[in-house]
Amino acid sequence: METIGYRQVEIGGGFLKELQDRNAEISVNNIYKRFDETGRFDALDHVRGGRKPHIFWDSDVAKWLESAAYILARREDGALREKVEKTVARILAGQDASGYFNSYYQVYAPEKIFTERTEHELYCAGHLIEAAVALKEAGVDEKLYFAMKKYADYIYERFYVKRDAAFTTCGHPEIELALVRLYLAGGEKKYLTLARFFLDERGKKEEYHYDWATRRYDQSHLPVREQKEAVGHAVRALYLYSAMADVARIDGDAALGEACEALYHDIVRRKMYITGGAGSSHHGEAFTFAYDLPNESAYSETCAAIALAFFCLRLARRKNRAEYHDTIERAFYNNVLAGESADGKGFFYVNPLAMDICAYAHNESLAAKQYCPLPERVEVFDCSCCPPNLTRFIESFGDYLYGKEGDVLLVNQYVTSSLLTEGVCVRVTSEMPFGGKVKIAADGALRLKLRVPAWKGGVVLRVNGKEEKPVVEEDYIEIALAAAGEISLDFCIGPRFVYADPRVRQDAGRKAVQYGALVLCGESADNAGVLAAVRIPSLEGAVRADAAPFALDVRAERPLPASSLYSYAPPAYEPFTLRLVPYYYWANRGKGDMQVWWL
Repeated sequence: METIGYRQVEIGGGFLKELQDRNAEISVNNIYKRFDETGRFDALDHVRGGRKPHIFWDSDVAKWLESAAYILARREDGALREKVEKTVARILAGQDASGYFNSYYQVYAPEKIFTERTEHELYCAGHLIEAAVALKEAGVDEKLYFAMKKYADYIYERFYVKRDAAFTTCGHPEIELALVRLYLAGGEKKYLTLARFFLDERGKKEEYHYDWATRRYDQSHLPVREQKEAVGHAVRALYLYSAMADVARIDGDAALGEACEALYHDIVRRKMYITGGAGSSHHGEAFTFAYDLPNESAYSETCAAIALAFFCLRLARRKNRAEYHDTIERAFYNNVLAGESADGKGFFYVNPLAMDICAYAHNESLAAKQYCPLPERVEVFDCSCCPPNLTRFIESFGDYLYGKEGDVLLVNQYVTSSLLTEGVCVRVTSEMPFGGKVKIAADGALRLKLRVPAWKGGVVLRVNGKEEKPVVEEDYIEIALAAAGEISLDFCIGPRFVYADPRVRQDAGRKAVQYGALVLCGESADNAGVLAAVRIPSLEGAVRADAAPFALDVRAERPLPASSLYSYAPPAYEPFTLRLVPYYYWANRGKGDMQVWWL
């Protein structure tokens, strides 16, 4: 499948337009402010003194630049453009004659350049390359593009030609997918050659890794074509798998493609949260073992869900399947969007599926604290990879909506938008994620394939006002319009119970509620009492409540307070109305309890 890029897609209104407007007006500017206050931009000047930069600060700045590129591609913003130009100028001024650039190593450890495998040098380089390509393709700036090509040439010389660096593969994958992106932007094969080299060399020999980890942590335990189980640090894994999928598609590498498919299935069938989250353990921010999906201690990093979407899109480009877009949809509308507050200023790094505020408060009182996710979003972290990753993803989500297979247009995500294809203007109007109705209008003849979401309650299809029986093949409806016309779809959205595989011990005997793509949760802000023992007998009589952004009231039961800690009599239950809201919206109304899975 050939994807249609965000620059060819106009977001015309609705939910995504609101997200992108908030992103452009608030989030990107607030991230800039916080990064400026914490010294990330000053570090680009390579001046000793003040706050010593972290080894990965350049990657934070690069993702912010990439976000700004996507914004400036769709709307002019003089103040934002000025910030971009100033930032690019600082990078160019600090770049070494060889092409090398790194705010930490050039100033604080020049003698250690390309000697410390675990310390994110090539990771930072990869994000700078991605930002440079984005700025060029958005028509915003080409100076950084040529500067980062020079940097990539230097990496090529050191790692591929001379092979005199102290390590062969990066401890944190990212450079691989960035090099593929650089190759696709300009067609220079040496960048693809280098990406392929980094992939092919991974796992062939033991290289230095963290003392507290094994080679599985950074996915260097096996050659990539032999990796069939998702292990280790989730973001590293999914960036690596994304590059593997890219190279498998470009090279027609069947063995690499088979490894990617096996890794995808291992994640979505055994290791993915219902919210699209990946990586269940805070220890190593990592995948653990099959069906280990704790709720209160879930790590489920925002960056990992974004990286899962990256991987799925690349899999779809290689060999399209509707399930890849289902997974993207699940991750986007739940785990990804939970990473940002409703006001666009605060962010979650970690995304648990349950919160016990009493346990959190007790932990805060301890001198030696245990791991416990935050109950409220914050504006910046010491490790702030997630905020600019989220903003760049929201701004570029137009990449995920449409695809082409020959002369057939695929509609993979239902977002109010328009595009011009084969000389035909296509306009999509969508109620999603809060409604299941979609209209697709075309001003000429067109062949379409329309994804049928996995969550559908049914499918009602009308073509030019006339109801037709939908023919669904491989979760797509294919329709040929002989002339200008309109298609309407109703996926009969409504609340549905979702049950986990019984091997997920943390969810045994419980169920979640999903409304379309949205996983719902309950919060103490709406529901008094203990949430853990609430049971929902059925969803009959569930009604949408008049509350922003969305709420569903369901009939539920909760136990009455007991007279003693333990009793020989079963608890008595009382009926009450349980209010559920989208998971992504939790923790926007102060600290409190939250729960996704119910009895």
